[in-house]
Amino acid sequence: MKMKYLTLVLFSINSYAVFANESSQHYEPKTLWDNAFFKETKLELSTRNHWKYLKENASQPKEVHSAWGQAFTFNYKSGYWFDTLGFDLTYDNIIKLGASDYFATRNLLYNDGKQPNKHNAHGFNKFTQRYAKIKLGNEQLNFNGKAGWHSLKDMGVISSSQHLTRNSYLGYSGILKYSNLALSLAYIDSTLPRESSKKVHFYSLDKKHKIDNIKSAGIAYKNKIIKLDYSYGEAKDFIKRHAIEFSYKPTEKLILASQIYGSTALKNHNKMKANVRDFDDSAWHYATDIEWKESKWSAKFGIAYTDANRKGAIGYYGRHLGKNNRGRYNGMAATGADYMRDGEVVVSSILSYDLFEDNTVGLYFNYGEFNYKHETLKNGEINVFNIWKPASGTLKNLSILSKLGYGWSYKTLSSKDITPKLRDGRAQRSPTLSAETIVDYRFNLL
Repeated sequence: MKMKYLTLVLFSINSYAVFANESSQHYEPKTLWDNAFFKETKLELSTRNHWKYLKENASQPKEVHSAWGQAFTFNYKSGYWFDTLGFDLTYDNIIKLGASDYFATRNLLYNDGKQPNKHNAHGFNKFTQRYAKIKLGNEQLNFNGKAGWHSLKDMGVISSSQHLTRNSYLGYSGILKYSNLALSLAYIDSTLPRESSKKVHFYSLDKKHKIDNIKSAGIAYKNKIIKLDYSYGEAKDFIKRHAIEFSYKPTEKLILASQIYGSTALKNHNKMKANVRDFDDSAWHYATDIEWKESKWSAKFGIAYTDANRKGAIGYYGRHLGKNNRGRYNGMAATGADYMRDGEVVVSSILSYDLFEDNTVGLYFNYGEFNYKHETLKNGEINVFNIWKPASGTLKNLSILSKLGYGWSYKTLSSKDITPKLRDGRAQRSPTLSAETIVDYRFNLL
């Protein structure tokens, strides 16, 4: 993408304009270190200890999926040279602390092999982000753009998520804001996954068709009461994606929200074998939720429905736009096991209470039903969690999350096909047990 040439051109143009402007106004010379590029520089070290555990037997005999690692992250953010151009850099170093067979499903450690063997688990290091940034305009009308390797959180239909590291993308993105309106644009063509330092491209679900790029655009309106966001994107020749998110806050304590997500198949999606597809022609997910917040407790309830037809099997709304990327999704149906099967209705709830200062305990519950061959299949899970996050004092940058969950579902044809495996025409029960801990700490070095 010839980033060094892009950066050089932008820097040269901007420097020339500023030099001419300063000369015409006879500014007194300043030292290099007085420039905001250096004065507003920030350097942060953060650490994350992350352990994930799952015991299940959905597609095979009972197996344990477990991984444990330690991350050290250096995050450098420059100021803006002449209030226009800057550069950011993120470096991650991951140390393997432990792993079981099937560890790779936890997306924490690098899998140096094709078999689910714990001896293939390794740590890794990478420059997760390295990009040039530019800003133009004023408080009322402004533009912020990035070019290079960077994470994208809900940029159009694209997103990033974090385990030990965040996944990042190679490409361009920008947001143009005017008053309460925002227009976002993004173009990406490859990625660094969360669990690897290896650059990979995007692929179809069967890995036979390369997706050359993903393009996305979005328009959003936001004030103190209403948030409305519509995004459209396309994974080239694979799927088109729509995302609509809306929230309404009539009082300080009440939030009403809804989400609609849709995918439409393109030519390379249609070329895949039927047993590999998530859906045939299109998949849609509709959701709504209500949240009430008090000073010491909060409660959120939601209901959702998925329409994702697949001939002769169970269809599914896949959140992502093929392999090796993360799609935008902020509904309550995505948890330990995503409740987005064709015809599935799911009810969800999150209850939390501040047991004492800086400590929150909570309960997360999901229950879903759908029909398959005249049988009603029931799925669910219940998770208890605890978050300790001191707001002040020596440990104010510390956060500790602990979670334990039990779930119930059914045996599937394979790990890649969620269609039920029937015995004498009946589905077979499949329980799960999961656990997770995350310990974060942050140091401000500059």
